Amino acid sequence: AEEDGTIKIYWGGADQVMCVGTAKIDDLIDLCLKNPRPAI
Repeated sequence: AEEDGTIKIYWGGADQVMCVGTAKIDDLIDLCLKNPRPAI
């Protein structure tokens, strides 16, 4: 994590490109808590 609370998230796209996104850790936690996945 960066000093400002952001993280970089890397993922592959179609096995040909590498993508990166940034997000604030607090925003990700809020999103997960407010939008839980349904039970399987």
